[in-house]
Amino acid sequence: MKTTGITRRIDELGRIVIPKEIRKNMHLKTGELLEIFLEDETINLKKHSIIDKNQEFLQYYVEVLANKLSAEIYITTLSDIAFSSEEKIIGEKLSSKLENLITNNVNLSDINLVNLTDDKKIDNSHIYSLRPNGDLSGLLIISYNSNNHANYDELIKFTTSFFEKYFENI
Repeated sequence: MKTTGITRRIDELGRIVIPKEIRKNMHLKTGELLEIFLEDETINLKKHSIIDKNQEFLQYYVEVLANKLSAEIYITTLSDIAFSSEEKIIGEKLSSKLENLITNNVNLSDINLVNLTDDKKIDNSHIYSLRPNGDLSGLLIISYNSNNHANYDELIKFTTSFFEKYFENI
């Protein structure tokens, strides 16, 4: 765990203020949900993600879609891989470069070659933002095994919309 050297007092209502530098670094916005974890005498805060990694149906959908498109499919949160047609990569952290692209609102559809994780580079890929309720929550990344993918635009639009609606209703 990285130390910041910053201390804060608990007020009479039990609240603490998260310093601006930390909120900025974690891209926390007013009203955003945080998850609270206890470990011995340590309190950990984590940005809440509506992309629930324990949805068997979504994993099945990703596998079927990958088979149909002849591609590797990745559904990510803002920090790691939640679902993938390549099971061994599920749960791995996104590369710091990809995380920076996400948090700096770079037009992801313009990116063709990127490191998905520190160890895995993907090319011939298309990256789509998942914005349930209008907030960026993750990515749909499709890495095609061939160049024969022009006929799948409508399926990809449907899939992106499906995931956004699904995550809105969780």
